[in-house]
Amino acid sequence: MHRHTVLASALASLAFSGLAAAEIVVDLGTVRQIAPRPTLEYNGSFGSHVSGRVDASGVRTVVGFDLFGIANQVGSNLALVAVRVRDGGGNSYGNWSPGADIDMLRIVNGATDGTTAVQYAGVVAQHLGESQGVLASRVATCDTVSGDQHYNSQRFISLGFGGVASLNFAGFLHGTTGGSGGGSNSGGGSGSGGPSGPGSFEGGGNPGETQQVYGGMLVTQGMLLEISEAGLGELYGVELVFEASAIPAPGAMALLALAGVAGRRRRR
Repeated sequence: MHRHTVLASALASLAFSGLAAAEIVVDLGTVRQIAPRPTLEYNGSFGSHVSGRVDASGVRTVVGFDLFGIANQVGSNLALVAVRVRDGGGNSYGNWSPGADIDMLRIVNGATDGTTAVQYAGVVAQHLGESQGVLASRVATCDTVSGDQHYNSQRFISLGFGGVASLNFAGFLHGTTGGSGGGSNSGGGSGSGGPSGPGSFEGGGNPGETQQVYGGMLVTQGMLLEISEAGLGELYGVELVFEASAIPAPGAMALLALAGVAGRRRRR
C-alpha cells in the first residue's frame, strides 16, 4: 500500500465516573483516497494501524483500521460504542456530490450478539428523512464507484458539509458477574438495567445471583473497521468512541484488589 502519513498528536478525551471510564473519544485523523488505487493520504497518529486495499472487482479502494491495535495503543479492555465518519471539509458540495460519499462503513470480525444502528447528522435533507434501515443498506457493502447524484442512488451516504455518518453499538454481552447487592441492578458496576446500553445489567442483583453485563462491542484481535468512499479525492475524518469493559480484565481486577489492600493499610 502507498501511504503519505503526517503524524499528529492523538486526540483522546477521557471521562470517569467512579472506577469505570464513561467514554474515551479517539480522533483517528483524516483520509483521502487518491490514484492509483489503493493509495491513501492519511493525516493522523495511527498510521501503523491504517491500510488500503482494492476490492475484489478491482475498481474500489477499501480503507482498513486495525481496531485491536488502536485500542491497545489507547488503553486496554475496551468496548467500541460508536464509529463516526465526518466530512473533512474542502470537498465539492453541489447537488452532484455533496461532500464525501460513504459507500461502505462496517466492522469486520466483530461480535454479532448486540445491536448496531446507523445514523446520519448533517445538511443532506434526504438522509435526515431516512430510516435507520435505509441508511444501513446504503453503507452495507462496497458497491458504487462514483458519488454523483446521491438522490438517485441508494448505495452510499453523502455527508454534506460538516455531516457525520455513525455506527452505534449497544447490547453486546461483556460477561457474567455475581450479584452483590440487595436491590435491583445493584451488582458490581454502574448500569441502567437490561441489555440495552453501556454497562447495563440483566438480573436482580441479589446476593450470590449472577448477572449478565452488556455494553458496547468488545474489541478483540482481528477486528477491523472498513470504510470506502465513492470515487477519489474527497476528504473524510474518522473518530472512535470506546468505553471500558463493564467487566474488568483479570489484570485490572488484580490492580483494583491491590488498591483496596493499600487503602486499608493507610487507614490503620
